[in-house]
Amino acid sequence: MGPAPRTKILVAVVHDNRERLARVLEGHDLVFVDNGEDARAYLEREPFGLVMVGVHFDESQMFTLLGDIRSHAKYRKVPILCVLGSWGRMLSEVAVQGLDHAVKALMANGFLNLLHFPDDEPGNARIRRIADYLILIDGDLQHIARQTDEPAAAPAEERRRPAAAMLKS
Repeated sequence: MGPAPRTKILVAVVHDNRERLARVLEGHDLVFVDNGEDARAYLEREPFGLVMVGVHFDESQMFTLLGDIRSHAKYRKVPILCVLGSWGRMLSEVAVQGLDHAVKALMANGFLNLLHFPDDEPGNARIRRIADYLILIDGDLQHIARQTDEPAAAPAEERRRPAAAMLKS
């Protein structure tokens, strides 16, 4: 899977994470917002192909914004990636796992702890691949199974028969 096409991404994260995400997502059209009100206003008037929301965004209002996004008809299937940045050092691993489960229960497509990815070329490339993957699949893993042009696979016996017939001739 190659890189995603240029996409408009709403980035609702604390200032500490903006510079890194701007580098990681270079080539996409990034719209950084400072609070939930600005995020909702942008979502009302512009289409986005991905939304990134930080755990500590707007005084830890990530869950409120996540719920607002998913309740908006236009954004029910747009991929959402929740991000924990440098402030994650203050959280225990159990708390981070709880956040991961909670954001997925609220229908986010993923939870990314930036501390697990070194701020270097390989680490940032991994983050970019995750974002590109969500853009390319439109956040919906099920559509891959539903939109296949190939007929269902033939049973193993039927697949072997033509090869066996060719050996006899």
